[in-house]
Amino acid sequence: MRCQPACADLIYDIVRAEYKKSPPLLKSLFSDVSALYSGKWPSHEACQVGYHNIEHVMDVALATARMAAGWSGLEGHCRFPQDLLLSGIAAALFHDAGYMKNKGDNEGNGGKYTFSHVQRSMELARSYLSEKGWPERAVTLVPRMISLTEFNEDAELEGVFDDELEEVMARMVATADLVAQMADVDYIRRIHDLFSEFKEAYEFESREALEKRGIRIFHSAREMINGTMDFFEDFVLPRLKMLGRMDQYLIAFFGRGRNPYLENIAANLSSHLMDTRVQAQRLGEILEGLGVVTSDQINTALNRQRRQAPSSNKQKTDQIIPIGSRLLNWIEKRNSSSSLGDILIDMNAIDPVILRRGLLTQMLPPALTRKIKKDELFVLLQISMLLQNNQYDTWVFNQILEMTNELLQCEASSLFLASADVSEMIVAVPTGPRKESVLGKSVPVDMGLCGWVFRHGQPVVVADIQLDDRFSDQMDRQIDFMTKSILAIPIQINGECVGVIEALNKKSGVFSNHDMNLLAVLSVMVSGFLDSFLRITEHSN
Repeated sequence: MRCQPACADLIYDIVRAEYKKSPPLLKSLFSDVSALYSGKWPSHEACQVGYHNIEHVMDVALATARMAAGWSGLEGHCRFPQDLLLSGIAAALFHDAGYMKNKGDNEGNGGKYTFSHVQRSMELARSYLSEKGWPERAVTLVPRMISLTEFNEDAELEGVFDDELEEVMARMVATADLVAQMADVDYIRRIHDLFSEFKEAYEFESREALEKRGIRIFHSAREMINGTMDFFEDFVLPRLKMLGRMDQYLIAFFGRGRNPYLENIAANLSSHLMDTRVQAQRLGEILEGLGVVTSDQINTALNRQRRQAPSSNKQKTDQIIPIGSRLLNWIEKRNSSSSLGDILIDMNAIDPVILRRGLLTQMLPPALTRKIKKDELFVLLQISMLLQNNQYDTWVFNQILEMTNELLQCEASSLFLASADVSEMIVAVPTGPRKESVLGKSVPVDMGLCGWVFRHGQPVVVADIQLDDRFSDQMDRQIDFMTKSILAIPIQINGECVGVIEALNKKSGVFSNHDMNLLAVLSVMVSGFLDSFLRITEHSN
């Protein structure tokens, strides 16, 4: 769950609520770890990996603190000693520090340490805590906790910790690492960053050597994205169970039966969970593993599904069905649906509110809704209505981008779509003074800022393109145009990047984070429309 930079404040609040004060060690810990990741330590370069960064470790630290507070709030549970909670937070903050390169190391970004970072993290934490005068117990305990986050090997718990509370805290840190990762609203998009780290490690250690160690080799980010369900089903759930389902204490922390982490995980998996192409039995096992439904509910739903399955010899008809009847049939589909997900919702086994909250958090971040202006909201509403009424005519997209130019106060914008072989980005819908010249032109996916956004699945804001080495002026030279500033957002359908929306040359000042958020909302609208178009054309074929 993305919460940086507020994570530290939230953790302070939890510690103060638990112990009525905030120990000085915690403040210095946050300050020192932040300095480590920003390259201010004399011993290490700044963090250069895109996935295991400061935001991730802060997310893990916050989830750890929340679980600990949830544990303490349950009847019959004692409160963790303050020094033990601080050790858990320290373990969370240092558990991925091993990705940081030593000062002067210019080889790679740190992804080369993917399969050795845990040991490096343990050593770095031990050295730091000892130097800063932490209690000897913490100097020994924190590295042991970090060892439990090693997910390439079976976790070893027997005889590792001195007492039950130490082991519980260690289980919480390892659990937080998993749930914070899977609940990240940008989880699917950030898999591209994770693959970049893996790729560097493959080159550093060699694929053959890693395969001999039993480590799976991925060949693309797409392969990793497609394997998200397998990863969750075959690794995450068993690991959470082995760790004692410490995530249950998040429910105790948030109260009223809510677990926003589970809501976001369900949202991230929703395209798989609610897809009728997913095998019913497998879907049921996953939902049961999430703790969303019981085995009895699954069996009942499966029996209903079998009874409702349509006959395979049903004859087709050329009869024209009135639109009104078709709409009524669609509205009443819950009475005859063979989708296990629909049946479980109909049985009240799955609460659609959970998916709704998670999906809306991703598509319309609360931070944006608090800042969006009335006129901006009105433009987004108009764009949404145009998309809803569009009969798949491309001129509407041109008008939507023209409205985007007005919304962002920029000179031009374009919609790029990937070619069939994913080797080029093609200008499908251009606007601006050179739109006729740029229509249909293409740029290689391995060139320019647009290509970078497509490959990494990440947005980009550049105030001055002259200062960014990723920019290529190839198209500018072809159409006699001068790009000064760029805002680019990926367009993703079910986790796959299919294109990029690019805005050029802010008329006054530079593109802001608010501009980026507005364009991100537009990107979600466009991707939803394109997804619907693909489904309709698929069914028509």
